[in-house]
Amino acid sequence: MIVIKRLYYDYKLSAFYSCPITDHRFVFRFLPLDTVRQKVEKREVFIANCHKYDEFPDSFGNETISGYINQQHARFDVSVSGSVITGIDIFEEYTNDPSKYSYYISQTDITRPGERLLQLYNMLELDRAESAYDAALFLTGKLYDTLSYDSVLTMTGDSAEQALCSGGGVCQDYAHIMLSLLRMRGITARYTAGMLMGEGASHAWVEVLCRGYWYGFDPTNRKLVNDEYIRVSCGRDASDCNVISGTMNWGAKQTQQERSVVTEKRTVHR
Repeated sequence: MIVIKRLYYDYKLSAFYSCPITDHRFVFRFLPLDTVRQKVEKREVFIANCHKYDEFPDSFGNETISGYINQQHARFDVSVSGSVITGIDIFEEYTNDPSKYSYYISQTDITRPGERLLQLYNMLELDRAESAYDAALFLTGKLYDTLSYDSVLTMTGDSAEQALCSGGGVCQDYAHIMLSLLRMRGITARYTAGMLMGEGASHAWVEVLCRGYWYGFDPTNRKLVNDEYIRVSCGRDASDCNVISGTMNWGAKQTQQERSVVTEKRTVHR
């Protein structure tokens, strides 16, 4: 008997600007896509004041929306809702050519280790792990036990080294620290953004390439990624998965709020 979950999701993002803007060219990157583990069943997109936009895959394969708003506005609202079937398999995808993902081995400005990360890496003795999967599984539990989840410890854009020095942070900080440690071990790993069952904000975790298969690990919750997760985007670090970016007139400062709600309905197949 195979149990498959149908997850219903509703994601909303609002961006606020310090003064009214015009000539707003934006890129939105938060659209669930098909993988081996999940199948997008339904998707609806609403973008306030934007009646025409283009969809295209970015260099990491993420579904992306590009649009333009000319009229003056001080707020930008976008929402995505629909349903996804999850739990189809335990991994996200398979590749018979791992070399095509070589850019996920190199450190980025955000994951590049400093003194504290190097000390932690040496203490953990990751070289003793028999496989990439074993190393990732070990770190999933170790970081959960070691770090403190606290939104006031870090700021958006903080590096893995800064987060470790602060003693923790939020899900993207856990993911960046884990990526840094894995890449020091020479393991191919990527940052992943998406949604998790329940109500809150977007979520982040790590995917690791092991024997050609991409597996998901969530150090924030000490879990393997399963049928409670909806995968949206991936990249070298959080900067490749920015939900909203773009250009505008007047040089206004931007703040944003987001809300994600994911509920389930189980379907049983015999």
